[in-house]
Amino acid sequence: MRKIIWQLVLIATLTTGSISCLSAQENNLKDVESEIIEVSEKEINAFKNGDCETLDGFIDENATLYLNGRKAPNKNILIGFCNQIERPFEKPSFVGMEYLPISDSSAYVIRTMEFSKNEKVYKKEIVTKIWFKGSSGWKIVHLHSTITKL
Repeated sequence: MRKIIWQLVLIATLTTGSISCLSAQENNLKDVESEIIEVSEKEINAFKNGDCETLDGFIDENATLYLNGRKAPNKNILIGFCNQIERPFEKPSFVGMEYLPISDSSAYVIRTMEFSKNEKVYKKEIVTKIWFKGSSGWKIVHLHSTITKL
């Protein structure tokens, strides 16, 4: 009987420890999510407002970029596009954001935009970004933007 009690105590202790570790990890990921929401908003606003210098600071020097299915050689293409594109942008009829923390130092963000005319969606844009937190803060290390006309 004592052996069974000790086994139950051991199981309870291990379970509680595992739950505590999972809880701590979950809290860390919630912190990462909050940070990514904040940095994403700043990065998106920089692009919307034509603050291309700020945008440049959010993109890692070695980032991989795919713009409408084509691999960009480096981030200068995106920064050049930021400097040349006409503003204000067309207003989407729908914007969806998903923030997916992966670890303490990485997260994945999906932004979906739909554009409508006469209450019909005619264009959809999906932008995915992988963020990594290094010594200089959060940086985009991968970006893929695709626009589809429906």
